[in-house]
Amino acid sequence: MALLMNDDVVGAEAALEGGHSSFHKLAQGVVAFLRASLGFESEIMREGTSSERLADAEASADRDRRRAQKENHRHSSYPPGTEFALCHAEAQLMSAVVGVLSESVVDAMRAFYKLRRAYQMLEEIQTTSPHQPGMKEDGEKTSDDMSADAASRKSASSDLVGDQQKLRRASIVDSINMDTMQPMDVFIHSGSNMCFGLLLVILSLIPPSFGRLLSIIGFRGDREKGLSMLWVASKADNVHGAIATLALLNFYGNAIQFCDILPEEDATSGVGYPTQRCHDVLAIMRQRYPESALWLLEEARMEAVNGHLNAAINLLNVPTSPQMKQVEALMVFEKAINCMFLHKYQDVADSFLKLTELNSWSHALYHYFAAVSYVELYRENCEKNPDKARIYGKKAESLLEATPTFMGKKRFMAQSLPLEVFADRKIKKWQTRAKQRGVPLVDGVGVSPMEEMMYFWNGYKRMGNDDFAKSLTALDWRKDHLRDDAIDERAIHSLLTSVVLRNMGELEGAREHLQEVLSIDKFLLKGGLKDDWTAPTAHYEWAVVIWRESGPKEAADCKLWLQKAARWEAYELDTRVGLRVTTALDTVNKYTEA
Repeated sequence: MALLMNDDVVGAEAALEGGHSSFHKLAQGVVAFLRASLGFESEIMREGTSSERLADAEASADRDRRRAQKENHRHSSYPPGTEFALCHAEAQLMSAVVGVLSESVVDAMRAFYKLRRAYQMLEEIQTTSPHQPGMKEDGEKTSDDMSADAASRKSASSDLVGDQQKLRRASIVDSINMDTMQPMDVFIHSGSNMCFGLLLVILSLIPPSFGRLLSIIGFRGDREKGLSMLWVASKADNVHGAIATLALLNFYGNAIQFCDILPEEDATSGVGYPTQRCHDVLAIMRQRYPESALWLLEEARMEAVNGHLNAAINLLNVPTSPQMKQVEALMVFEKAINCMFLHKYQDVADSFLKLTELNSWSHALYHYFAAVSYVELYRENCEKNPDKARIYGKKAESLLEATPTFMGKKRFMAQSLPLEVFADRKIKKWQTRAKQRGVPLVDGVGVSPMEEMMYFWNGYKRMGNDDFAKSLTALDWRKDHLRDDAIDERAIHSLLTSVVLRNMGELEGAREHLQEVLSIDKFLLKGGLKDDWTAPTAHYEWAVVIWRESGPKEAADCKLWLQKAARWEAYELDTRVGLRVTTALDTVNKYTEA
């Protein structure tokens, strides 16, 4: 597995060849799964190699677990068979991901069943661990821990005690030294913390539209606990430590970057961005796996989070030849997104078209990104260089017309990808506008589609003043025509302008533009080819302005606006906006429920 994390896939496969133990079979499944999951290659996930390996690993681990329990045979300080129970849970988690990506509803529901079984198994491993906080080696609770548990059950004054207990538990978890454990204990301890921690974090990020489904099935996330467990696992010098570190860096450098209401850095909750801690753990991984481009990618993401977009692009341009082409695709995608934030439209188009050669995730979305890049280049050159503008306009139209031909080829839980549905509707909307106005398709495009994409990737958090100015210019293209445009187009312009102003620190201006959206009857934004996402998003953005202005002091007011957004009826891209709302509610709840 060390070979795999160091980008030596061939060496990893060779090392595992001929092995027949449950551990070998699980490792073979991990190799196939990572090759697919890193690039969201659902075809590879569903192909025989991946599915058969994972099924074989599940069956083998289950047999060995039952045998060890029956014979009462222990290889660790844990109960008999725990190591095989962990292997079984890991294989189930990977199989569940394959099922969720399936185009079959039946397979997707089976996947949730597997997730539930894995969740229960990991929970059981945690409760029987001799290394959990406050436990003696024989598995009994210490008197100190039992008194803390009793205190935390008192309802009237338990909140403060509960917070103190969490901090005390976190310090104990951090103090556990895996160097003193026997090897099998390290494997189980790091693996159970990695798997259960990752599961808890992912479930805590589920947007409201999916949250109801998971609550019915019985899943429950816990971001603080999950992150704490991932930090524990990250200390292990094995594949569990590496994957836990990847999960942490992706959470802090990716998932929470979509949200604007977060605790302060290094907050005691562990949810705020711990800059130095992330830097330190990445340095360890770069040293441990020097040949892997995965860690170079994470370093680039870290630079981007800190607003150093050009530095991030320079790292992503470092010549590499990863054996896992999915890693190369991730690096090209990351470069494309960073170039988008810098308004380097030609680089964005080139990068997304290159992605069509590297993986098969969503060629429709790749073409859409390239198309709207050329729309922006067309607009930039309309007045200063009409001949160049015509060339860019033709490229934009060609790509826009080609995009629908790739639609529907990628599905998630038997549904079309939300961003593909969004892009398809936008193109139809622009085609209708162009036909009604008697103009070329490129002139039928509405308010800057590239700025929309920047918002959905929350690029404004990473921009500087020069890029804010470029965004406002792009949004105001032919602004004099906007007053006569459709009401949903005016709402997009007002919303995105407010977001740019808010990130510039101009909160009063941001409020004024948001008020324009909030004053629109939501029913006027529904139906046909209209953009309906601006109304609920404006409620989220109003909460962000309050938070930016007053912080935790107005957490209760923030919560009211966020709850309105969370309870909104179904709308386009509700899962993407819902992720921001869910993360924000998790933050404000810490202050309103204290």
